[in-house]
Amino acid sequence: NIEELSTQTFEVSSVFITYETEEAQRAALKTLDVSGWNVWRNTGVEERLLFRGDKVLSLKEPAEPSSIRYEDLDDTFAKTVSQLMLTTFISLVLIVGGAFLIFLARRRSAFASGITIKIINSLTPAVCSMLVNKFESHAYEGQKQTSEYVKVTIFRWVSTAIVNIIITPFTSTTKNGAVFLLSALRATFIFELVTTPVLQLLDIGGNVKRHILGPRAVDQRRMDLKFLGNSYTLGERYTDLTKILFLTFFYAVIFPTGFFYAFATLALTYWVDKYSLLRQWGPAPKVGSQISEISRDYFFNAALLAFAIFGAYQWAGFPYDDACVTTENVSEVYAGTHTAINGDGDEVNITIAADSVHYEVCSQDMLRFFPPAFPALPVYQRDNEEWMLNEQELIVALFGWAGIGILVFTTFIFTKRIVVQNIKAAFFRTYEPQGEVGGPRFSQVREIFGYIPSVQLPGFPFPLLVCDLSGIQDLGLVGWKDTERPYSEHSLIYDVPRVAERLALQEGGKHDSATEDVLRIFSMVKEWPYEENEGDN
Repeated sequence: NIEELSTQTFEVSSVFITYETEEAQRAALKTLDVSGWNVWRNTGVEERLLFRGDKVLSLKEPAEPSSIRYEDLDDTFAKTVSQLMLTTFISLVLIVGGAFLIFLARRRSAFASGITIKIINSLTPAVCSMLVNKFESHAYEGQKQTSEYVKVTIFRWVSTAIVNIIITPFTSTTKNGAVFLLSALRATFIFELVTTPVLQLLDIGGNVKRHILGPRAVDQRRMDLKFLGNSYTLGERYTDLTKILFLTFFYAVIFPTGFFYAFATLALTYWVDKYSLLRQWGPAPKVGSQISEISRDYFFNAALLAFAIFGAYQWAGFPYDDACVTTENVSEVYAGTHTAINGDGDEVNITIAADSVHYEVCSQDMLRFFPPAFPALPVYQRDNEEWMLNEQELIVALFGWAGIGILVFTTFIFTKRIVVQNIKAAFFRTYEPQGEVGGPRFSQVREIFGYIPSVQLPGFPFPLLVCDLSGIQDLGLVGWKDTERPYSEHSLIYDVPRVAERLALQEGGKHDSATEDVLRIFSMVKEWPYEENEGDN
């Protein structure tokens, strides 16, 4: 319990410092910039720069105050990796399960397949968010949303695009019919164009909370919770964008109409999201540019890579009949008009001319060649089984080599961001100031808040403070204010009996400090107000 924890000693996990000027911040970052190796070995800096005389600090610019997850700051790297491996395994199992459901739906019709894909895509964000919230720990909200974004994107890419190409027989690729690929793609695009914006505008859950549950709440706090805006994450919005792009690029060759569907879907999504942002959604934490950078450097490049690589395979597969022409003429026995039964059980007439050539069964599916044919190039056609026309061979070669070029570029970007930058940070100083120094002081910008430790729990309209505010004078640094209750009613410190007895409420919501032995288990917050005559920093 709290009393027992107050007798223990805890190592500091993170220290957040806000400077009055950007110049002072840059000076500190430059002076205390050390490599990861020095931090791990606890060496390489002057004694006067050691934290509490014996610790080398790893100094970096933090995320925005609203995106700090204070409850996860002390988790170790090994724990974080093990959690990530667990959630990744669970995600893979769910992806396989979703693919199997889509396979069963496709056996019935393209419409059933489209509904199944839409349901899976709608449930995916909630499932991935539950996995990340329950099993993963992240120091910043941006890291958490990035983890969700990667999982949701891969899940949706597989269920929307990749599963269809796997479960579709090669010779059925370009056929029209209720259970074939083109109909399934058309149904998927239509569902994305219609159902997503309509459901978002209807906001069924939000209207039920505001008009039915809210007025019937038992107290004011519960009623206020029903009138909060719907929560959203930037990562989920990006997945809707990348999902449509990937589906369009993946099947661009055999379903070029997808570009028109994609244009209509993205344009409608823009206006619906704009309306939701202004009318329906609540405020979200400031997560920075992490998600947009990952989208630009990885997922957009991956979609473009899929366009080139799989476009080459799809061009190579035409005419999708696994029939290769030979130089032999058909036997005179087969010349004439014949009656046959097609796959639907209908009789059809087939006329074979005397000068018709003989066709043999061959494999035109380079995607399933063994040994693998990568990239798809005309030279990989098997001997005596050539089926491509001259113009077709040229297009396949262009797409194939373009895919190799994009693959090399994507690999370079990945290596630079993941490998080179991490190695550089491990052994060298990496701080480089960006832009010019200037702008107003911190105390002059009222929209900027301080790093006040708190946790957000379900069922509470405001975060719960896990620090003593008596060390600061400007309570505006908290970043929010309850107009009806003082900060003491939102602080976990006052749930401790010994603290509650010794803290007296004072004017302005400030309080005397509690005893040191109890407060050591809570975060410390200190403010040194800037005074004009003390200097510029």
